[in-house]
Amino acid sequence: MALAVGVVVALVVNRTRFGFALRASGRSGSAAEASGIPARRMIIQAMLLSGALAGLVGLPQVLGEDYKFGESFTSGLGFSGIAVALLGRNSPFGIGIAALLFAFLDRAGPSLQRQDIPPSVVVITQGVIVLSVVVVNEVARRLLLRAEDRRVARAVKPAAEPQGVSA
Repeated sequence: MALAVGVVVALVVNRTRFGFALRASGRSGSAAEASGIPARRMIIQAMLLSGALAGLVGLPQVLGEDYKFGESFTSGLGFSGIAVALLGRNSPFGIGIAALLFAFLDRAGPSLQRQDIPPSVVVITQGVIVLSVVVVNEVARRLLLRAEDRRVARAVKPAAEPQGVSA
């Protein structure tokens, strides 16, 4: 079901007019408004849709195990979802890969406990992975911006010097 939802979300976001309006509103609300896209309405629709998709996480437990939303419901899924989305850089394919990684680490926890390794090692490993990816992405972004600034400065410098004017 998760694979199907991921494919549908990728298609809607990348191939439809609604997806274009959603991306435009998310990147720059004022630019979206200037081009005729109701940015505030799109943001509210995005929040409603993302909440509905996030609600699918608890669906198997509510409909298949307990038949209710109670105290035994798994907690912390929202924070895991945020970490997975951050790790997957908000792309459906990246989120799928990050979700598989986190699922593998979660399922490896009990077998690690049998070997006298504390369960907090899994959480620490997940945190280190997320922080590493965030730091690498930020460093790469800054290096790319610096390289772009240098390229623009080299292109502008010869044009700024007047030709044939002597002092």
